[in-house]
Amino acid sequence: MSLGFHKLNKRKAVRFAAAAFLVFAVLALAVWIAAPYCVADPMITLRRITPAHTYLDRNGVPVFYETTHDYEWRFPVELKDIAPDAVSIMLSVEDYAFYEHGGVNYLAILRALWQDVRNMKIISGASTITMQLAGFALVDHRPSLVRKFRQATMARRLEQLYTKDEILTEYLNRIPCGGKVYGIEAAARFYFGLHASQLNRAEAALLCGIPQKPNRYNPNLHPEAAKKRQKIVLDLLVHHELITADEARTIYDSEPLRYRDFSQPSDFEFKSAPDETIHAVRRARAEKERIGWSPTQGEPVLCSIDADFQRDVQAILKRRRDALPGVHDAAAVVLDNASGEALVFLGTLDFDEPGTGQYNAANAVRSAGSTLKPFLYAEAIEGGLITADTRVLDAPLRYGTYAPGNFDGAFRGTVKASYALSHSLNTPAIRLAATLGEPRMIELADKLHILASRRPGSGFGLSMALGSAGHSLISLTNAYRVLANDGMLRPVYYRHDPERPLPDGERVFSAGTAQTVLRMLTSLPLAGFEGTAAWKTGTSNNLRDAWCFACTETLTVGVWFGNKDGASSESLVGGTSAAPAAGEILSLAASKYSLTPFKSAWPKEDALEPVTVCAKTGLSASPDCGKTESAVKPAGIPLSLCKSCGDAETAETAFRILSPIPTVYVAEKDDGVRLDLAPNEGAYWFVDGAYLGENPVPHIFAPGLHRAEAVRASDSAADAVEFTVVRKK
Repeated sequence: MSLGFHKLNKRKAVRFAAAAFLVFAVLALAVWIAAPYCVADPMITLRRITPAHTYLDRNGVPVFYETTHDYEWRFPVELKDIAPDAVSIMLSVEDYAFYEHGGVNYLAILRALWQDVRNMKIISGASTITMQLAGFALVDHRPSLVRKFRQATMARRLEQLYTKDEILTEYLNRIPCGGKVYGIEAAARFYFGLHASQLNRAEAALLCGIPQKPNRYNPNLHPEAAKKRQKIVLDLLVHHELITADEARTIYDSEPLRYRDFSQPSDFEFKSAPDETIHAVRRARAEKERIGWSPTQGEPVLCSIDADFQRDVQAILKRRRDALPGVHDAAAVVLDNASGEALVFLGTLDFDEPGTGQYNAANAVRSAGSTLKPFLYAEAIEGGLITADTRVLDAPLRYGTYAPGNFDGAFRGTVKASYALSHSLNTPAIRLAATLGEPRMIELADKLHILASRRPGSGFGLSMALGSAGHSLISLTNAYRVLANDGMLRPVYYRHDPERPLPDGERVFSAGTAQTVLRMLTSLPLAGFEGTAAWKTGTSNNLRDAWCFACTETLTVGVWFGNKDGASSESLVGGTSAAPAAGEILSLAASKYSLTPFKSAWPKEDALEPVTVCAKTGLSASPDCGKTESAVKPAGIPLSLCKSCGDAETAETAFRILSPIPTVYVAEKDDGVRLDLAPNEGAYWFVDGAYLGENPVPHIFAPGLHRAEAVRASDSAADAVEFTVVRKK
């Protein structure tokens, strides 16, 4: 009875245990089947690990590489861009049955368990490529059963969501290859200076052996260990019958490992060190981010700069800087007029120079000297106050304590506006500024987007016409581009995009006004450039900055020479330092790009129209003007009427020269004749284009033809007389 009872209880216990095991197995199977559906896509986490950012110039040439946030070098490539031998070898080494399993290789697990039990230690983890990829998304890298289960579950989730080729591609782009090098493309570049598509079998076998112990098999640090690991990889290929033993020996002994020179930085390491292109790169990245680009994307950023062109421009500036005593820095900007893309954005010449090397002079606010004069003239032309042939006064002037003179200290009297602008005369520009008024000048600077600050004391007033408010090289270059673009202001772009539509822009000047100013600026040849260019120089007060801006139909160039610490130098004169550099840059551009000269494009779309002007003032002729001449003005903008030729002044009150008179004087002596210079009231005197002063003493005139001009200081009324001096026979 007792024995039978015990046998009965034992059978019940066995059945209960069997049932419990069955229930547990069913539940475990259910959990195993359901588990992948309960985890998030591991690729979401993986893709937060951003690739290295690649920046290319407009021609697709790499100019800069930027590591990930944790300083990893990783360059994603497509599977087709990896050498087929490298793919086959990696599969043979890491997961021979990759295309047969669903993320977990159960036979490999059983084999690994047997090996681990037999050796009483972990020999193999049986991780598939998919499981390894999933493991990259886990923060905890310590081996454990829980981690292995999570890894297997995530691997099966990956297999549900992605194709085998997609998983393999992600894996090959993320494998650790020693140090901060991740992925087969980065490894190929770092160790061999090659792309993954260029690897031979020996190189592929060596790289595919590194991920097992990346730092131990790093061929840069441990070449012998890496070579031994390569032999093990080749033996695996023989084992899987991918190659024969003879082929393995040939690969090991004869196929070259084309190591780069590790004493020199690799291609991507060199370009990861910031250089003079970094200022353009940073702006290109910011521009791309504004349109939705994310650093997590592997898509490269295509910068607007032409790297070769910029290096050549840099060489020009360095050579010319070295020839200027007391000058240490220079910067240049070259803009494509149509697209607005910066072909050159060079803010420093020596990026590695301690202290100021990384300072971006192209964006720095400096005194612009006379470079604002073309816009002042354009505003006056736009208002119908003047045109290119209008006579303006170059004579001493004073507004309170402000009494500017010309750079050469001379005055020229009444000259055409085109002459005054092309020869950068200061007093006509200040007189125009006084006529326009400070509010209108500030409004003009705002429209051109060149005003750096509106704070009180920021250089406003009449001196603003000579650059006292402070402006940057990039903003001024784009302002000159307004003239080249028929008066339209459009933004500068630092990212190359051939498909970008041309923005509408903002109209600052009429097309006729822009073309009038350009014609005024082409009256003198630009040194170093054989073509036709509109150009203007500037020299800041105290010789601290030298500028030149030059336009063709195609490009606009801006050049600055100076010292980043503001030190002055006698060499910092726009006409002798910046202008020749700008001309040389345009000549260089002419060999790379098609530069259309301005004259072939004038007049454009009926932007200019003829006008009859007074020969004395260059303003629109009135019925009282005795002598007239033909000129052109912007279409649709009426030119101010000449008021100097009417009967507003009687003969008694009109300003006139009393002596000399238009006649022939006979010199009693060989040195000439002594004549009084007498107007009917106080005036500034100019003789033969030279300023003599205010109410000068009698002057000796040598034999020949002479022209004397007197300008009344109170209202700039003028009179002129021509006469001849001959020797006594």
